[in-house]
Amino acid sequence: MSVLTYKCPSCGAPLTYDGSKQELTCGSCGNSFTPDVVREVAEIESQDTGFERMEWDMQDGPFSKAEAAHTRAYSCSSCGSQLMTDETTVATNCAFCGSPAILEVQFTEETRPQVIVPFLISKEKATQMFKDYFKGKRLLPNLFLKNNHIDEIRQLYVPYWMFSCQADARLTYNATQVSSHRSGDYEVTRTRHFLVRRAGTLNFADLPVDASSKMDNNITESIEPYNLGNGIPFSPETLSGTLANRADQTPEQCVERANQRVRNTTEDVFRSTVQGYTTVVPRSTSIRIKDGSSVPVLLPVWVITTVKNKKTYTFAINGQTGELTTDIPYSKAKFHMWLWGVTGMIGGGASIAAYVLARLGVLR
Repeated sequence: MSVLTYKCPSCGAPLTYDGSKQELTCGSCGNSFTPDVVREVAEIESQDTGFERMEWDMQDGPFSKAEAAHTRAYSCSSCGSQLMTDETTVATNCAFCGSPAILEVQFTEETRPQVIVPFLISKEKATQMFKDYFKGKRLLPNLFLKNNHIDEIRQLYVPYWMFSCQADARLTYNATQVSSHRSGDYEVTRTRHFLVRRAGTLNFADLPVDASSKMDNNITESIEPYNLGNGIPFSPETLSGTLANRADQTPEQCVERANQRVRNTTEDVFRSTVQGYTTVVPRSTSIRIKDGSSVPVLLPVWVITTVKNKKTYTFAINGQTGELTTDIPYSKAKFHMWLWGVTGMIGGGASIAAYVLARLGVLR
């Protein structure tokens, strides 16, 4: 014999039917609900659970035999990167780690990029951006206050999968409105509970996911966005004079990250519309993707390394927009000194204000 159990719409704990009130009550949060309300909430959640579907059309095609004949491939025995370029370019160093231990290998007709975004940031501009980065950075470790120089600067095309879709979303939230009033010697607090629903559609165009396991996703996402509208059709000749990291992540391997980025953005956008409540707690999210597709592309990145005390630090610069990121840390000691200084100023200002107000008779 199966037992039907309903969960509290507010906290999720089991509900118990109270015959005297003809309501279902929650022993955890103390709320009560009519059977009609509980059934309606259960029906909504059942519909939303079956609504979720995230499927994509993966556009993954190989190079033609003619293109493959005009493309060179290299393998770095130091970091394991797989690189490619056109037949006129000879690689002497790995564009990813800078090692000279690079060997030409047989090119295979694997994933062919459909679009390549050209470099708009020159080597001279990237070099100047590196130098300018250290100006005015008071929280940098003392190690970086002088004698900063580029150890290596490398021009590299990084493979991405660009995901586009229409996301139909249904979301629910547990919300409260809390009000208080005075009744004799008592402070009475009233809490009203709400089940808030949101539904709508968001369009995602060219959502990038790094297709190289050699590049840290945190780095590649930090230098977004790219404008794919300025891209051009790919051909081996577009790689002349540069190297491209070959994709070693299939769209199927990247799709979970794309799903997560779609979900995070959807939740943020719809959460911003839930206003006028004291508290709002997400309850459920269901997303159905329509017209989902992925396209392989190559995007431009300048990789700059500098060495301090035998440790290598990396700068990555978006070769189209100039967006920059680095793994150089801030000085925790300097940060704490700055924080203590700010706290001291605030404390000193508060003391002066209190003294003035006391002299004026405002404070006793």
